[in-house]
Amino acid sequence: MTDSLDKRIIELLRKDARCPFVEIAEKLGVSEGTIRSRVRKMNQEGVIRGYTIKTSSKNVKALVEIRIDVKTDTETIAKELAEYDGVSEVFEVTGDQDIIAIVDVESSQQLNDIIERVRHYESITSTRTRLILKEHFGAI
Repeated sequence: MTDSLDKRIIELLRKDARCPFVEIAEKLGVSEGTIRSRVRKMNQEGVIRGYTIKTSSKNVKALVEIRIDVKTDTETIAKELAEYDGVSEVFEVTGDQDIIAIVDVESSQQLNDIIERVRHYESITSTRTRLILKEHFGAI
């Protein structure tokens, strides 16, 4: 179970996974050892499952929203989509759509190729694509 200090540590690591523990400790007013042991514990408990980086887009970035037939296992489709070249993230979501895939490719033709490939699944009833115009990342 995480407390408010753990949540603040996670918030800082989400913004910059490479932020030194010493810097996090200074910002939160605790010792570097406290940060180190808390992060180790959150890793062991599975609260923190990994670290990532954010890069600039290749050129064309889009959200592809996908609706699936209710009789189909959403997780199976989502895992397959996550393996596509150019698909950077896949989320199972609530609402009108069942899956949202973030596509990051070099051309609109590559984006279209992925969308056409997705549409070949018999269980996919519709797609809707939204181009990402600009990204905003929070600062520490």
